[in-house]
Amino acid sequence: MSTRSKKDVEAIVSGMGVFMAFISNLVELVKKFGGSMENIYRLATPDGSKTLEKIARIIVEGVKKTENKFLKLISGSETIIIDECDGTETLADAKDVFAYIDSDFKNWGLDKKASATGKTPVQVFEMSEDATFRQMFNSFSTERKKLCLKQSQIKKFVKKHSKWLRTDGYATFFLFKKDETKDADDNFFVAYVHFYSGDKLEVNVNRFENDIVWSAEVRRRLVVPQLA
Repeated sequence: MSTRSKKDVEAIVSGMGVFMAFISNLVELVKKFGGSMENIYRLATPDGSKTLEKIARIIVEGVKKTENKFLKLISGSETIIIDECDGTETLADAKDVFAYIDSDFKNWGLDKKASATGKTPVQVFEMSEDATFRQMFNSFSTERKKLCLKQSQIKKFVKKHSKWLRTDGYATFFLFKKDETKDADDNFFVAYVHFYSGDKLEVNVNRFENDIVWSAEVRRRLVVPQLA
């Protein structure tokens, strides 16, 4: 019988330590939520294997949802809420917020009213790797349309939560749709807001399909509805 190397033994001991820490934390959580050791013992039975499989799937799916090659969450557990909007406000007419508004909002027919929305929690991400719009928004494990905000919501976010906007003249991106009923690529657009000349704000727009590669070095930001 071959003898195990010192590194092999250390790896096994380390792995056992991680496993025992996991079991210990699991026991404490079961107790915290009103369970008993009997609930833990059941996991060792044939029927319990089904429960273990469910737990494993939840853990794996959770990891997949949090992994994102191009973006990192910077708002953490902080609650950021966009208040109710009636959908009538557009970025093309938001002169009370922006000192400069890209004329393409009107040139491309984006000055459309939308449906009303309730209070919407959002999350703020920061670029961690160079990416196009498509790479950024497709890196989330959800349908693209669920990442959209209405223009009135974007305006309200800028007014109420400006501290979350990227400063130093760099952009914060928001995805929105031209027509609420369509999901084709050419119906998606990206509004991007940034500060210039001190505290003045400007908003520009570009097509989602645009293949510009945005640099992550300057840590541009992105705002989307909070993911489940």
